[in-house]
Amino acid sequence: MMKKTILAAIVAAATFGVVSAQAATYVEAGGWTPREILFGKQYNGNVTAIRVDRGGFDRHTYPRQAIYPTGNSLRLAQAVVTEDPSLVAALQVRGIAQHNVLWVQTALNGGKIVYYR
Repeated sequence: MMKKTILAAIVAAATFGVVSAQAATYVEAGGWTPREILFGKQYNGNVTAIRVDRGGFDRHTYPRQAIYPTGNSLRLAQAVVTEDPSLVAALQVRGIAQHNVLWVQTALNGGKIVYYR
């Protein structure tokens, strides 16, 4: 009985090993890593872009500077973007112009949250 269980475990491990090796080859050929498949494609580090819609339901969760931007807050946010080349690249990948950035926050994990129009 014990030998059959061990044999079944070896066969199962070998089967899964072959399948995962084939999947890894396919993933590399497609340009996606297993992490990107499981958790989505990351655009240049930890950057989250949130479009601020004046009539949106979740608008009350946005920072006040993103909802009611002033000239000073806009200049400050756009200066933060200008000073960070990785943030500029992340916005370019997403097709967000720098002049549309309303506010930039630093998340608890060190990433950036960009609010834009």
